[in-house]
Amino acid sequence: MTAKQSARLFASANWVIMLAVIGALIAAQWKHQAVPLAILGILLVLTVVKARLIILDFMGLRDDRPAMAVALWAWPMLFSFAALGRALGAFWFG
Repeated sequence: MTAKQSARLFASANWVIMLAVIGALIAAQWKHQAVPLAILGILLVLTVVKARLIILDFMGLRDDRPAMAVALWAWPMLFSFAALGRALGAFWFG
């Protein structure tokens, strides 16, 4: 591992930790209540960004295999859209 890769991994780890703490603090504001849709959207965006950092840096797919990185990144996107769709459906129809 080169110094540049080590520095990028350290920076990525800091971003992942910071995003996780921010997401936890945002979600903790609603203890026993449903999270508003706007906050749910923010949490899902933070989740997808964390997944992207983990896939590219911790799995080492930033430069080597971009097709595999896109395929792995599609999974969190799919589940984020499914969760948002379910929340919107419950909001509109329920």
